Amino acid sequence: MLGLRNRGIMEVEFEVVQGPMETKPEITRVEYDLDSLIVHIEPEYDAEPIIVSFDSSIGFRVLDEGNLLEFWEKFNLNSGWLYRIISGGWFDLESKRNGFVSQHHSDVQEYLIIGVNECVSVLAGEAPTVVLPSSNKASNPSP
Repeated sequence: MLGLRNRGIMEVEFEVVQGPMETKPEITRVEYDLDSLIVHIEPEYDAEPIIVSFDSSIGFRVLDEGNLLEFWEKFNLNSGWLYRIISGGWFDLESKRNGFVSQHHSDVQEYLIIGVNECVSVLAGEAPTVVLPSSNKASNPSP
């Protein structure tokens, strides 16, 4: 578990779920329907994508990486591309709002998928399934 404190920003605690790649991944597609959220990440240009799927997403947001500059000193592609946020992330930010009812659910987990240009934050009830192209095998990271 790693932590980060920067210029009055709330402390962010996280763990790396999927480590760094030799290339810089690009988030190329985000698909959402009532049953699932699926994020496609290309490890290289025009390569077979890595598929990250959430069966119980509560919410998600897509931001340009430039909107998260205060976190990049240690929290970046050099360490990994899929993180589980333990505290101090988007969930805690939303929990400051009275109308954010998910703050009262103890099973909400937060994940961050980072790419060269975009980042996807996900609030979910369980860990995602990750399908890597070279193995075509699914893995379920444990929280």
